[in-house]
Amino acid sequence: MKHCLLSTVILLLLGAHAFGQSSDELKRRQQKLRQDIEYKEKLLQQIKQDSKSSNTKIVLISKKINQREALIQSIRDEIALIDEQIKQNEELIQALEEDIERLKEEYAKMVVQAYKTRNSADKVMYIFASEDFQQAYRRMKYLQQLSEYRQKQAEAILQTQKSLASKRDRLEEQRKEKNKVLNAQNQEKLTLNREKQEKERELEKLSSKEAQYKQELKEAERAADELREMIKKAIEREIAARNKAAGTSGSTYKLTPEARELGNNFVANKGKLPWPVDKGEITAYFGEQPHPFLSGIKVKNNGIKISTTEGSRARAVFDGEVTKILIIQGAGKAVMVRHGEYITVYTNLKETFVNTGDKIKTKEELGIILTNGGKTEFEFQLWKGTDTVNPSYWIYQAK
Repeated sequence: MKHCLLSTVILLLLGAHAFGQSSDELKRRQQKLRQDIEYKEKLLQQIKQDSKSSNTKIVLISKKINQREALIQSIRDEIALIDEQIKQNEELIQALEEDIERLKEEYAKMVVQAYKTRNSADKVMYIFASEDFQQAYRRMKYLQQLSEYRQKQAEAILQTQKSLASKRDRLEEQRKEKNKVLNAQNQEKLTLNREKQEKERELEKLSSKEAQYKQELKEAERAADELREMIKKAIEREIAARNKAAGTSGSTYKLTPEARELGNNFVANKGKLPWPVDKGEITAYFGEQPHPFLSGIKVKNNGIKISTTEGSRARAVFDGEVTKILIIQGAGKAVMVRHGEYITVYTNLKETFVNTGDKIKTKEELGIILTNGGKTEFEFQLWKGTDTVNPSYWIYQAK
């Protein structure tokens, strides 16, 4: 019986420990999701009713909805874990109650036996009735052990009763916690419904101006093509100048041993590069992507667009050298930084802190990101030679 009780307690305590770890992990995830949602809400509050900000606004609302759904699912998982822990505690309480009953029954039998042999003379006669000294010694030890065991049984009953009371208190706490989490889930569901309605209202407003948005999209694509061409020509001119200085020719950049090592280190950090801004939200991904709200329309991006808060600063994702600062009509400035055979480009800056030829370090600030219509957004591009590369695979957790 004692072994059975011990096994039950150990197994359930191990289960409780595993539950605690899972619960902590879920709470950390929920906290991170809530922080991300709050950040998106902050970005949305800054964006004014501007047709050119509609893409960003719809993307942020959609991502906020997705994270709200993930938050609700995480809360469901937490409720399931609490239910499992409640079940385990109920089983443990039942086991403890059964063990108390068995302990009491055994103790009652021992009390009856002790009552029958309560007379000290009986105990003495029991010992002296032994056939020899060895038997007398064993009988004396038996009576001593019987007394000690009876005392331990009484202590075991008290200890088990204390454990039972503790488990009942814990069970009550878990039920209160479950109610609290259920209330949080209900609140998140209500918020999710409001956000979905908000998105529907936005889409309804946008649908009435489809022709305007298509025209603005053409203008944005034309500006993106012009920027791409500017960057490409700047790279070609740099290649030609470097090759001329080295007395060579060709369409590829001739690397010095130092530049080659820098490029190798850059490649070695693929997927681990810091973000080009301290905090931001990707609102447009590289390559051909479906338009956020224009049905059947696709948008081609030369990099990734990142929305952030007003006053935020672009920063270098790796050590390198500033090779060019471009002035873009109506769209601020762009800084080009070379890392061996790779070049990173930081666009839509209203002010820059670096100059051509500067050697810079990882996370060094390059300039202040331009804010227009309450939207603070810039594009981060990655080039290898004269071709663009998807930067999402290079930035830490950008996919």
